Amino acid sequence: MADFQLIYNCPGCGKPTKTPEGAMTNRCEYCDLVVRIGAPHRILKYFYKPKIKPYGARMAVDRYLKNKGLPLTGNIIKSELFYLPFYRFRGMALDYLAPNVEFEEAANGQIIPVESRYELKGKDFDVTVPAFSSGELKLASLGIRPQSLPLYAYSREETPAGAVMVRSDISPVEAEGRAMDLHKHNINIYNRSAPICSAMIGEKISVIYFPVWAVTYNSRGEGKTVFVDAVAKRGYAGTEKPFEYKGQVSTGQNSHYIQLLKHQCPNCGADLKENHFSLFYPCTNCDRPYILSDDGYRQVKCLAADPQVCVPYWRFPLEFQGRKRYKTVKDYYSLLTTEVALLRKEKRDNPFYLYSPAFKATDVNLWVKRAITILKTQPHDRLAEKFPKDGPVLCIDEDEAKETAIFLWRVIAERYGRLQTEGFYLDEDGLQPGEIIWLPIQDFQLIVKSAEFKEVDVIDL
Repeated sequence: MADFQLIYNCPGCGKPTKTPEGAMTNRCEYCDLVVRIGAPHRILKYFYKPKIKPYGARMAVDRYLKNKGLPLTGNIIKSELFYLPFYRFRGMALDYLAPNVEFEEAANGQIIPVESRYELKGKDFDVTVPAFSSGELKLASLGIRPQSLPLYAYSREETPAGAVMVRSDISPVEAEGRAMDLHKHNINIYNRSAPICSAMIGEKISVIYFPVWAVTYNSRGEGKTVFVDAVAKRGYAGTEKPFEYKGQVSTGQNSHYIQLLKHQCPNCGADLKENHFSLFYPCTNCDRPYILSDDGYRQVKCLAADPQVCVPYWRFPLEFQGRKRYKTVKDYYSLLTTEVALLRKEKRDNPFYLYSPAFKATDVNLWVKRAITILKTQPHDRLAEKFPKDGPVLCIDEDEAKETAIFLWRVIAERYGRLQTEGFYLDEDGLQPGEIIWLPIQDFQLIVKSAEFKEVDVIDL
């Protein structure tokens, strides 16, 4: 069986086609049609198919009641299928931790204070939080790892007839805040020092609809209800009265469904290559490079170094204007005396850039440390306008790269009191537009880690 997670109906041949969840483009395994599935900031919707029908739900209720030592179901009054929405956040969490003072026993038995170093930590995160506020169906978490089951592209035509779609009444921004709070809580548990600054980088947001049966039955003349997880096929909660849903129901009017469009060059119409998670697609027919955007394709300038293997980065010119203008490598060398590498004559007048990796890797710690190194050394490679050769997939868009660049600036500026003043505060509005460049690889271990990266853990269907 194939190792894929999302199933959609191909617009070319109509057959159910499998692809990794989170893929931007995919080739149909039956008719070879290449389609564009996603966009950088689009919130896609998926659903799980229930593994049991009403009779199976009743069996799950009886097992639940038996385990509780309660009488089994009599007559079934009604069985209703509900779909509960959950936000799923995936990406990389970066934290810069302050030094922590600990006490150690010296050789002479004296207890002495020892200050730890600053720590830069990174890890992948995959968090689900409810997209609804109602507690009527008594389900507060997804209960399974989202990558453990195949997902289906959401549409009302594909979901089971008669199912009630619970409305998402929690905004993505509010849900993202809850996800970040969960991450900070975990950081405080597993680390002895608090983070100075944190960032969620490259987060992708999706909505997963989870199926739940509400089975109302007659027990000795009284109506009662048990709620059944329609994926795990088990009851998980009950009420002592018949259940009547009073919450909001989704109308689907503001829903963004998966839109399957032909993956073609907007200039000449030639088919573009399929690459599941890439945002970069050069047209080999008319020699125009594009990156995926929210509304289609955006033509970009493509600057690459000569070596056979190059790595994609976003770079952003950094400029502060106060009593003195800070713009060049020489200017920032006077500010970051222990951070920026010893000046070479040929690059001291170059613009100073913040560099942010445009690729991902399985080792987030190695990834972020390499990004810091690039920022400190300010590369001086000769770049030409041409398509890159071999290298990692460009899968981080400009907005996400800005978040990384700002985080890295705060990391290197943290030790300089002068840079903590208002004149050197940096946010996304303070960064100029970025450009994509491909630099020679300095760490082949990172290339291996990038090649191993997948948006999801694949499974057998």
